[in-house]
Amino acid sequence: MCFGTFDILHYGHVKYFEEAKKLGGENAYLIVVVARDSSVEAMKGKRPIFSEEHRRALVSSVKPVDKAVLGTEGGDKLKILEEIRPDIVALGYDQWPSITWLEEELKERNIDCKIVRLSKFGSEELNSSSLIIKKILKLRKD
Repeated sequence: MCFGTFDILHYGHVKYFEEAKKLGGENAYLIVVVARDSSVEAMKGKRPIFSEEHRRALVSSVKPVDKAVLGTEGGDKLKILEEIRPDIVALGYDQWPSITWLEEELKERNIDCKIVRLSKFGSEELNSSSLIIKKILKLRKD
């Protein structure tokens, strides 16, 4: 399982999905949790460009993804882990939370799950929707 906003789907996301799926071995089944609009607004202070359902549909169409689901509403962002109980959680190189914190939270919830922090893929502009947006805006000004 992996998580994210995926507001502007880009190559870094595809690599994230590929690497997350590899963690599960030959018969891996990758579930991607797409952040709810309300969660994105609470964490980033702004609503995403694309709706949660559009983002979920786009993510579900990417080859390594077997299933894309929306995250849970409300304050408990880990409730989805209780519902699905994945074997492995793959965190992006810059994603909240820390592995230690997440391990403690999962232990308290009796969820036996391996947590892996994945490496960054390629240049920063391949890994950042906000940098892609800035580049597009700059191109429009030029």
